[in-house]
Amino acid sequence: MLKSIFKLSQIFYFNFILLLVGTFAVASVIIYYSVRQIEVKQYTNQLKSELAYVRSRLHEGRSLDITAKEISEITGRKVRVTLIALNGKPLFDNEADVYRMENHANRPEVMAARRLGFGTAVRYSRTVGNDRIYAAKRIVWNGKKTILRLSVSLDQVMKDFTQLWFRIAMVFLLALAIGFVISRLIQRKIDAELGKVTDYLKAITTKRYNASFSAGFSTEFKTIALLLKKLARRLEKSEKKKRKYTARLRLAGRQRNEIISAISHEFKNPVAAILGYTETLLEENDLPLSIRKRFLQRIEQNTRRISDMIDRLSFMTRLENSEVSLQMSDFDFTEVLQTAIHTLLQKYPQRNIVLMVDGPVLIHADRTMMEMVVTNLMDNALKYSEKDITVKVENATVTIVDQGIGISKEHIEEVTKKFYRIDKHSWDNSMGLGLAIVKYVLKLHGITLSIRSKAGEGTSVSFHLPVISRIINKNEPAPKKG
Repeated sequence: MLKSIFKLSQIFYFNFILLLVGTFAVASVIIYYSVRQIEVKQYTNQLKSELAYVRSRLHEGRSLDITAKEISEITGRKVRVTLIALNGKPLFDNEADVYRMENHANRPEVMAARRLGFGTAVRYSRTVGNDRIYAAKRIVWNGKKTILRLSVSLDQVMKDFTQLWFRIAMVFLLALAIGFVISRLIQRKIDAELGKVTDYLKAITTKRYNASFSAGFSTEFKTIALLLKKLARRLEKSEKKKRKYTARLRLAGRQRNEIISAISHEFKNPVAAILGYTETLLEENDLPLSIRKRFLQRIEQNTRRISDMIDRLSFMTRLENSEVSLQMSDFDFTEVLQTAIHTLLQKYPQRNIVLMVDGPVLIHADRTMMEMVVTNLMDNALKYSEKDITVKVENATVTIVDQGIGISKEHIEEVTKKFYRIDKHSWDNSMGLGLAIVKYVLKLHGITLSIRSKAGEGTSVSFHLPVISRIINKNEPAPKKG
């Protein structure tokens, strides 16, 4: 969102600054640990030499206290000297009271010195409260085996790092200043080229396709100039062909109006019902629970109807756009009929569907789509009749017969068209898509839908089964599954 309010050159400059800051941060971390490692190694080597010096002075009879002062004076930094018994008990420390110090048997450098004769460690000291480098060596003092340990603080490492970081910061600021100057120069060049692009685009929008335009700052702008000139030529050609597309645009407009009209007509009733029931539930606090439950059921029913209509419209659109492909397989068409009948009897529990078929019928088709076809056709028959309906499979032909209101002659050819409804003022949750979908699906299978009807007497809808693999006789054993 913020990028939309900045110019390209400004975005380039901000990204450049972010790159420098990120590089500086990463470099600081790397330099810190590198310097720390180098310093630790250097101090560790120094402590080894200092241990030898302290040991030699002790052999000469010097006291620990005096030797500790000498080593600090010689090195020019404060060195902590500690003498520890093999059991970990501190015997001497020039910076702490040995009577208050913890047992040091579990200190890493002490354990290493006790086991190997020499040990080092870098860790935090609970006694003096800072990070330190330790070096410990097993020696003989006053005839007893003890551990002599020297340590120095890591504060010097941070001082060295701070000095180095300050130098890097100076270089960074210098690079930032140079980057600012360079980015300003680039910004002016980019702004000039973008101004040319903007002027040419304005010329195109006013249909001045022959306006001059050139760019030379970079290869990218040359490419943009070339593409814009090609675009101008195409737009000029498109303008000449505009009249040829007017009819198509008008057709698309009519189709859009049909969709909007169908949606408006079919959605109006369920939306109004949902709104009415909802308002009643919100306003009437004393409604009995049974009534509330019934209202909620009505709301759910109408919501499902809207969802079903949306699914139908979406599927019809996919069919028209050739986005649906057939998933062909061999299957028993009788099972498809039985499944569809079972589903519809849940919707129409008081109705009856008579199935007349000699036995299993194996066909090669898209099972899901064929189930959609027979479900739509039987649903229409149940919807527009009050008596039982009959489904027959005979001579490779499926026929669905009802004794309902029928269809007058002038409507038979129209009922399979999208959004077509005989009664424009009725609402049946179909949007006039049911038979249109059936016709499209059968067409994908290479099948034609046949409708015979007479107003007031009923309707017979039939179609031939696609590529019948086999019609099995009742007495013939079922084929083995391979």
